[in-house]
Amino acid sequence: MRTAPLNPKVRGREIWGYALGEGGTSLTMNGIAAFAMLYYTQALGLPFAQAGFAFAVASIWDAIVDPAIGHWSDNTHSRWGRRQPYILLGGLAMAVTFYFLWAVPAAVITHGWLFPYVLTMNLLCRTAYAVFAVPYTALGYEICTDYHQRSQLQGARTALNMLVNLLGPALGWTLFFPDQAGGPEATSVAANFLHMGSAFAVATVGFTFVVVSSTRHHLTDTRGVVTGTGNTLGAFYSDFREIISDRYLRPIVGFMCIGGTGAVFVATLQMYLYVYFMHLTALQKTIIHGGGMVLCGSGALVGVALGRRFDKKNAVCIGAGIAATFDLVAAVVFLSGLLLPTTVWLVGGFTVPIAVIVFGGCDMLNWFGIGLFSSLAGSMLADVSEINELASGVRKDGGYAAIFSFSTKLILSISVFTASACLAWVGFVSGSDHQTPQAIRWLVLLTFGLGSLFAALVIPIALRYPVDQAFMAKVKADLARKNAPVSP
Repeated sequence: MRTAPLNPKVRGREIWGYALGEGGTSLTMNGIAAFAMLYYTQALGLPFAQAGFAFAVASIWDAIVDPAIGHWSDNTHSRWGRRQPYILLGGLAMAVTFYFLWAVPAAVITHGWLFPYVLTMNLLCRTAYAVFAVPYTALGYEICTDYHQRSQLQGARTALNMLVNLLGPALGWTLFFPDQAGGPEATSVAANFLHMGSAFAVATVGFTFVVVSSTRHHLTDTRGVVTGTGNTLGAFYSDFREIISDRYLRPIVGFMCIGGTGAVFVATLQMYLYVYFMHLTALQKTIIHGGGMVLCGSGALVGVALGRRFDKKNAVCIGAGIAATFDLVAAVVFLSGLLLPTTVWLVGGFTVPIAVIVFGGCDMLNWFGIGLFSSLAGSMLADVSEINELASGVRKDGGYAAIFSFSTKLILSISVFTASACLAWVGFVSGSDHQTPQAIRWLVLLTFGLGSLFAALVIPIALRYPVDQAFMAKVKADLARKNAPVSP
């Protein structure tokens, strides 16, 4: 039985202190998403199919272990609580394994062991990430129980994630991959990636200690406390079956899987567009990549206001519509020949790189829409977990966070593999600084065309979600009556 107030307000300082935990996951996961494929295929010469397979297997493994970690966390009994021990150990392990993703020993390459090394280190890094992320997400559900503050907390998480992404992976184009006149592409120099990986790993350690410290006031001794159904295999299976069959959960998982698939295609393939289609300078890459992160974080914060004004599912539809529209605009403009990557305008004696501006603007606004709808999903998931508490009598935040993560990661891991396979399918050559015009044209179509399609498909799925503010107000009132002390 819950002993804390049903609907306590949380101070903004606590929300942002918790959100700092996104710093480590942003540096590691966004760093991998932005640079790992380039590193292994262009700098080290690993075939696209092998690199994509390694990332997909690691992501699937990450999805598989999530439910177990969520169940264990829900049922952990320790003086340090049921979330913080996992957050600390997982965060430190994530930093160490992330470093070794980029610190590839020379013997691994010379002996032809690159593929098994990449696969092994990605599996270890993803395991550490799961140990950190699932309890961390569940802790957020416990910190904020107010209907609208949940959106505020999830918006803060996304905004922090994108801010760190801006200062890390996005700014990394300038810091770690500077242009070299007459030299090779900066992304074909292995040492550049090692410098980046070292810096991000050290920062991840710092973020881990900060989030553990900032959430210490929410640490509760769980020794002797009945927190769930137990840690037996039967209890795990029972919880898994109950959560996965929750009809309120399905629309959230559905639209995040579909929308996330489009986001993965854009995130994975846009890096190749930067280099081989637009031929952006390091500064332009930083501005566009960083601008996308800024607008993604801004979208998360705007989503809080739109959720209050139109309710959450309608705000999700608005975000998906924005993402779909600007991906479609980019596809039409560049595939039709309205603009070429080299198109510039002369205005008042100044050269305006209009093609770069349009490309960057569409990319950034796409990420604004993605940030808007994806941040609201976490808030909606916390609501669904509370609805389940009314029926079951037990709060299973870790289980819900894990099942949601499991479902979306399973789909997204397939998307990562498919995106990498598409590179080979359209004719991209691993390790080459030059690609055919036909391959590049296909890449533009896949990046923006599929991004637009998947974002648009989010809308009909989200509209099926039946929960709104009035629905949750009734749930909270019923919980209050159920948990009220019985008069003697």
